[in-house]
Amino acid sequence: MADPVQEAVDAMEKHTGTVQGYRRAHPRGLVFHATFTPTPEARPLTAAEHFQGPPVHTLVRFSNASGSPHAPDRGSDRQGAVLGLAVRFDLPSGKHATWAAANIPAFVARTPEEFLQVTRAQRPNASPHPLRMLGYILTHLHALPGIRGIVGTKPAPSFAHCQYNSVHAYHLVDAQGQRRAFRYRWVPSAGAATLSPAEARKRPEQYLLDELRERVSRERVTFNLVFQLANPGDPTHDATRPWPEDRQKIPAGQLVIDSLYEDQRESERFVFDPTGVVPGIELSDDPILHFRAKVYSESYNRRSSETKPEPKPADLRQ
Repeated sequence: MADPVQEAVDAMEKHTGTVQGYRRAHPRGLVFHATFTPTPEARPLTAAEHFQGPPVHTLVRFSNASGSPHAPDRGSDRQGAVLGLAVRFDLPSGKHATWAAANIPAFVARTPEEFLQVTRAQRPNASPHPLRMLGYILTHLHALPGIRGIVGTKPAPSFAHCQYNSVHAYHLVDAQGQRRAFRYRWVPSAGAATLSPAEARKRPEQYLLDELRERVSRERVTFNLVFQLANPGDPTHDATRPWPEDRQKIPAGQLVIDSLYEDQRESERFVFDPTGVVPGIELSDDPILHFRAKVYSESYNRRSSETKPEPKPADLRQ
């Protein structure tokens, strides 16, 4: 019987333009030092240690979600790319908690089998195969919110002007053991913004990481963490279904990007697994969330045993 994790990573390598030695997804990225400060409103909702006291050091990785490190930062002058913000909280206990979010409202698959199907509907140039993708959509109408989110993404002027969503549900667990389902989002303090087609046309194919590096060198880049709390009956098992916007939202903390991480090659050893939770936060019953952990692990195992191509001179800073 075929191993679904092996099948998924094989499909990513075949259909999304991956390069040996790189991550199988989100391969083009930069890691920054950051500081996370929780809010008083978050403390009673969860016993997780990074929400209980003073600020904690955090590593943040911004990335282009395409499978290829050479993919452009926009699909066209009117369509942007899926971008990611991943965090690793360095906890007072010496442990780490890790999350990964993206600038889309929903995922495009709700089971590992569907993930394999939609991956096989891609082409190595980071564009969908029209007939395969149409067939997937017609037989998986529940994926439309995620697909609309990807197609509707506009070119971004900066990582600092995007909102990043957890997509998956989790559970907050307070000191008394009470559980509450939630999703989270990182809201940019600079405000959400997009480029017009004319503005996008003036940008090089890959510009977002250079722009962010320069921005962080001269000003604070901050994001506000917001918990979206579920109502009874809201699904926690389906990453393709966003919850209604009228659900209660709690300000949970602020993330301040401080400086570029000193050794970007070393940072490639970090795995920003979205299932890396600690007591006080629990995983939901979302099968894709649990599956992602296994895919991340297999991706790490493969790239760590490969020889990564030497970077071009222009890429040495990354």
